[in-house]
Amino acid sequence: MNNQRYITLTFLASAAIIGITVRSAAVEGIAIGGWADPLFLNLIQLSVIISIVSGVVSFFVLLRNKPAVSFVDEVVVEMRKIFWPDREETINSTTVVIISCFIITVSLATFDFIWAKVTSIFLFS
Repeated sequence: MNNQRYITLTFLASAAIIGITVRSAAVEGIAIGGWADPLFLNLIQLSVIISIVSGVVSFFVLLRNKPAVSFVDEVVVEMRKIFWPDREETINSTTVVIISCFIITVSLATFDFIWAKVTSIFLFS
């Protein structure tokens, strides 16, 4: 498994997201309960400690979870198969999309103008 650094990076990002989410939930729970977020050793808030612990625990749980490691490894392998277009092809494709959108916009505006005139003649005459 030569994708270990990508797997570790993915699990670190996941652990950070989990930690941030847990901190938000902890702060909200403390606020709903009407309590203050206590300081631990007058240095760091309890909600921050809870979020760090949950992030670290989730990181190690993910590293030990064989299906999760296998899934991320397969994703990395598939991502390496992606063909990215070069600059010229990207510019050409973007130009085609912009011109197509302009043509469709003009046609819809023309149809809308004509339909508005037709309906105003029949409804308000």
